[in-house]
Amino acid sequence: MHVHLMGGWDGEHVDMLGYQRYLNSLLYAGVTTVLDMGNVLPYIQQLRHEIAAGRILGPRIYLAGPVMDGPDPFWPPISYVVSSEAQLPSYVNQLKMARVDVVKAYVGLSERLLTGLVREASKDSLRVFAHSWSLGSADVIRTGIAAFAHVDSPPISDETVRLMRERGVASITTLAMLESFSQRRLDRLAFLSAPLVAQVTPSQFLAALRTFAAKAPTPAESTARARGLVRLQTAMRNVKQLVDSEIVVAAGTDAPYPGVFLGEGVHRELELLVEAGLTPLQAISTATRNAALLMKDTTWGTVAVGKRADLLIINGDPAHHIADTRDIETVILRGQVLNRKDLEFDPKSDPGFEVVGSIFRE
Repeated sequence: MHVHLMGGWDGEHVDMLGYQRYLNSLLYAGVTTVLDMGNVLPYIQQLRHEIAAGRILGPRIYLAGPVMDGPDPFWPPISYVVSSEAQLPSYVNQLKMARVDVVKAYVGLSERLLTGLVREASKDSLRVFAHSWSLGSADVIRTGIAAFAHVDSPPISDETVRLMRERGVASITTLAMLESFSQRRLDRLAFLSAPLVAQVTPSQFLAALRTFAAKAPTPAESTARARGLVRLQTAMRNVKQLVDSEIVVAAGTDAPYPGVFLGEGVHRELELLVEAGLTPLQAISTATRNAALLMKDTTWGTVAVGKRADLLIINGDPAHHIADTRDIETVILRGQVLNRKDLEFDPKSDPGFEVVGSIFRE
C-alpha cells in the first residue's frame, strides 16, 4: 500500500522504461494490488490504464499522482509545488480529472495549507494521505486527513491514538523503508540470493547494491544509520500500539530503497511487523484485509464468494511462520493462474535499461 513504480533500486535514480521488470517482480512475489504514492502523473496514469485494459501484465494500481509539497519540494520531478491556498482548486481539479484514488500530502505543507488541501479535496470526495508527522501528529489529524503514509517516530501519544480512533484515521507501515535508512538489513546480504530477489532483479542492480553495502560509512553516515535504527525501533512500537488500539494499519514498504525491493519488500515488511510484536495472522491481515479497508474497496482483501480472485497458494503455514509467505507455489491474478517462470528476469530478452535521473532534491 505504499510503493513508487518508477523503478531502480536506490529510491533516487529511476528506470521508467524498464517498468515491466518491476511489474513482473511484484507479481512474482504475489503482489496483485499496489498503491503508488507519488509519481509522474501521465506516466502512472497510462500504466494503470494499460494494465486494466490487459495490454500490460501487472498488478492493479491505485494511485495518488504527484506529491503535494511546499515551496521547496523534496522530490521536484514528482511534486506539485504549493505556496498558497489559491493554487489548491486547480491542482485538485487536475487530480480529479486524472481519477486519482487518494491525494498525497508531503512534509513541506504548512498546517494551514494541509487543512486547505483536505477541504478542497473533500469537495471531490478525495481523501488525503499525509506524510506530515513533523507537524505534530495530533495537529495533522485535526486537519481532516484520512491516513498517514508512514508509521514513523517520534513515539505516538495517547492523544494521537484517541484522535485516530475517533476520526477513523488509518496508517501505512513502511518499516522496511526505515530499516533501509538504518542499513541493518545490508549487514547480511544472503537475502539477495533468495528467489524473490535473485530471479527477478538485473545483475547490475544487485552488483550496485553490494557495492553500496560494502562502502565504509563516513562519520555522518554512521550517525544517520544509528538514528535510522532508533526510528525503526520507535516505529515498531508505534505499529504495535496502533494495532492494539484497533486502528486500521496497512502494510506498505515505500519501495524501492536499498534493500527494499518491489515485490520481495512486502514479505520483509511482514517479517518486521512480526518482529514488532504482531502475530503472523495480524501481519498478513495488514497486507490483505486492512489494505482493502484502507482503499475502501469491498471487492478484495479476503477470500469469499464473489470477491476478486487474487490468491496465493503457499508451501507452508504462514499463520504460524511468517517467513513461509516467501515460499509461493501459485499466484492467481483475476482468476488466472500466472506462469511464474515467465515473470523471471531474462537478460537475453531484457533491453538492458539503466537507472538514470535523480528525482531527489540534491
